[in-house]
Amino acid sequence: MTEQERGLRKEHIWLVALYEMEERAEELLVRLSAIGIDTSEATTLRVEIDDRQRAPKLTSTPLPRATRDAISGALTGASLALIAGLALYSAGLLSLPFMSGLFNHAMACVAGGAFIGALLGAIFAMRHKIARVPDAKMRRLKSDGFLVAVKMAPRMAEQAEEIARGLGAKEILL
Repeated sequence: MTEQERGLRKEHIWLVALYEMEERAEELLVRLSAIGIDTSEATTLRVEIDDRQRAPKLTSTPLPRATRDAISGALTGASLALIAGLALYSAGLLSLPFMSGLFNHAMACVAGGAFIGALLGAIFAMRHKIARVPDAKMRRLKSDGFLVAVKMAPRMAEQAEEIARGLGAKEILL
């Protein structure tokens, strides 16, 4: 191939993105088209996604809301009970006959406050459950995914990759 032929031929790069939901793949094509990338030759394929690809890329799993609220309640209750117990003990208003010493009274107040706080936190979480998104909106595919391939100029690759990541692509290849 001569240099003149190379100059006439434009250089392109392919963006390949894997999505779990077809709507995300279609949204990628719409957004790429909006920034000036020709998507007329884009290809969308249905593929099988294995469990490794489907798994979220988080390093830790978040605790359920009831657990988080119970822990928050326990910490808050323990702190408040410790302060109140110390104040009442030093004022001579709280003296448990079966315990002696400041440390033992403080520990009893912390344990009681933590228990009451955890109980109240769990009750609060049960009363204020997060509304679940209907299953139609949370439609997760059991074994299928969608692979999108779009040809573009190399100067648009970085911006296209950002858009693909923002839409939740499981894997991206350039």
